[in-house]
Amino acid sequence: MRESGNPIPEASAPRRNFLEFVTFHQSFAYEEFVEGIRPLRNEEADGEIRYDVVAGVFRRICSKAEVAWRAHGEDAPRFMLVIDEINRANIAKVLGELITLIEDDKRLGEANEITVTLPYSRQRFGVPPNLVILGTLNTADRSIALLDLALRRRFTFVELMPNPSLLRTISGVDLAIALTRLNERIAALLDRDHQIGHSYFMCSDDETGFEELRFLWYHRVIPLLQEYFFNDGERLRAVLGTEFVKQVDVQPGTVKALGSLFDPDARKYEIVRLEGNEFIAALGHLAGKPSGEAQLPLDQIG
Repeated sequence: MRESGNPIPEASAPRRNFLEFVTFHQSFAYEEFVEGIRPLRNEEADGEIRYDVVAGVFRRICSKAEVAWRAHGEDAPRFMLVIDEINRANIAKVLGELITLIEDDKRLGEANEITVTLPYSRQRFGVPPNLVILGTLNTADRSIALLDLALRRRFTFVELMPNPSLLRTISGVDLAIALTRLNERIAALLDRDHQIGHSYFMCSDDETGFEELRFLWYHRVIPLLQEYFFNDGERLRAVLGTEFVKQVDVQPGTVKALGSLFDPDARKYEIVRLEGNEFIAALGHLAGKPSGEAQLPLDQIG
């Protein structure tokens, strides 16, 4: 990511004019990112379909940035292209020969400036120096090791790990400690890339925070961990604690019905849906609170 140039203006023009956002996916291609031939309906000719060269998101933001750069030089405002899930697309197919142009010294006006002829429009194209490209990726979804090496060399990587210090204390439970302990267990059983982000535990305040926290716990945190530890109740229980995951016995009728197919060593686990102070106490135990210290205020009980 480039650090030179001026910040994006806030008053002189709408900020959206300086920003483009795109999400990569497996079918995302060069034609969508740079340029491609697209069918367009000609309303003036009874809806007749014609095929034109249409600029993609990368070429559009480059054109805006270049106009500003040629008009203002080094004083030109910076433009930004945000690429979410940058590791989900085939970078070689999306960027093609343009991957070289995003290097700092290959941009317009730089010492080793390079321009290319685009395949569809046949226009000369280069990347202006006042364009910042910001990519985001989640290494838990797909290993960063699978990221195209040519792309890795052209980006600076900044790791953003969970920040428990941003979390509140709800009903006596220090959510920062709870998240830290939860992530320590996840990292020990899986790896550090699968740790849960702090946003999963961000609640409004202590008055409404309990219900919000309980909803997030049962509808976001636990389903995520169930995916991490799919069909492995023992490890899920080790992470969440015995209060939230209990081992249940298989009914004798089920054992009899299964006969020789039943594995006597198999264990069955279920999620325990706790309410009120029981929920707070269990979460407090995860955060290292002695029994009874974490509880709901009196006006929230009942």
